Amino acid sequence: MKTIKTPRGFIRIAHPIYTAKEGTEGILIQESSAVGDYEDAISNPGSSYLWVDGDYHLNREEVKELIDHLQYWLDNKRLKYNEEN
Repeated sequence: MKTIKTPRGFIRIAHPIYTAKEGTEGILIQESSAVGDYEDAISNPGSSYLWVDGDYHLNREEVKELIDHLQYWLDNKRLKYNEEN
């Protein structure tokens, strides 16, 4: 999967097959700018909510990779960003 940083600094996770389709980015998950009722929500933008798209099908290996990204977000309050995509 590919990680993308938005101009506002939020991280997205895109699926490469869907990214190439029709010129879209194929976004599966993105950090949300919405602020939740968490003590550290203001100091950690993107840590309260994740935006999830429901138009894509993932196989077992892809689900495992997505779980790894989600666990990283829970542990670090940000999605992991890989500049070398």
